[in-house]
Amino acid sequence: MTPRMSTALVAGLLLAGMSAPAGAQPETLAQIDCSASHRNGPILEVRCANADSQPGTVDLMYVCSTPLDFDRRIVFNEPGIPIGGGATLRLTRDCGPDQVVFTYQLWALTRGQLDDQAARQDQIRARRDRAAGR
Repeated sequence: MTPRMSTALVAGLLLAGMSAPAGAQPETLAQIDCSASHRNGPILEVRCANADSQPGTVDLMYVCSTPLDFDRRIVFNEPGIPIGGGATLRLTRDCGPDQVVFTYQLWALTRGQLDDQAARQDQIRARRDRAAGR
């Protein structure tokens, strides 16, 4: 069963006044969608939509370069840009004249994903410590 199908099943059962079976829980957390982001020459347009009710963060890294000499690059890193629950983040970055956005990366995590990541890391540390006899 796909996450979309299980979410639809849970919603349908809740509307019908029934309880959902344990296996019908959604398997994924809400995500921040940054797929509308794009670059156009020296301009980087960042568009991220947070479908979750909780806030999240977006980490942005982009590289500006001269088209004729890609060995001369400037790397910009902007970690922890906040995005509210149910909000859309819009940013515009300009590399300047005679530059292009060579590449960019966005890492977007909701509060639920950050909490899940922290819990998984704690479990890994606990297993490692038990294996090491600590």
